[in-house]
Amino acid sequence: MKKNRSTLLEIVWFVVILAIFIVSIIMIRSGELQSQVQAFGIFAPLLVIILKMTTLIIAPLGGTPLYIISGALFGSVKGLLIVFLGDILGSSVCFFLSRKYGARVLNFFAGSQNVEKVLKTVNIISNTKSFIKARVGFISMPELLSYASGLSKINFWTFTFINALFYLPFDFTLVFLGSRLAEFSAQYFLVIPFLVFLFALSGFAMLYKDYESSEEFLKDEKTK
Repeated sequence: MKKNRSTLLEIVWFVVILAIFIVSIIMIRSGELQSQVQAFGIFAPLLVIILKMTTLIIAPLGGTPLYIISGALFGSVKGLLIVFLGDILGSSVCFFLSRKYGARVLNFFAGSQNVEKVLKTVNIISNTKSFIKARVGFISMPELLSYASGLSKINFWTFTFINALFYLPFDFTLVFLGSRLAEFSAQYFLVIPFLVFLFALSGFAMLYKDYESSEEFLKDEKTK
């Protein structure tokens, strides 16, 4: 039942984001976008920030289209600031939820299918160096690492600073693409997922070496 609810939520979210994305493209090409955004005032960027936070706090929700939409709606600089703020605030909420309430929040927010992955990651995050490796490995799933970090002993400010350094280039690239949406053809968008995949793969390779030397790995080997 929970799995069905999670799948339904992902489908609904995908349809909503896709609809916003398509409408944004149409309005960019018609020249109506800027006037419509200005009509909403402060509520337009505030809504994007809240939506971006939500994609991190509720792990199954995908947030990548929001970067492109933000660039299309607000331009490179303002769009970057908006999604970057949403990322930092959303990750902070994930961190403090797991730090305050422990592993029991994971089923609801991170999804039951991700609980084991989060708990295994906790044992690997022992210092700044291991967190950086984990951040590379979880480049496409920062929300799971945020929950794992809250359960670990890592300092919040260290977590936030490193997180910010990883968010900035990723956010900038997608927001910039969004701001140039009318000029780019669809083929350029395939480059980003490919680069993210390669980057994440290298991070997981480094992370697995740490996992092999962790107590969790030794326990798993003994139970086999």
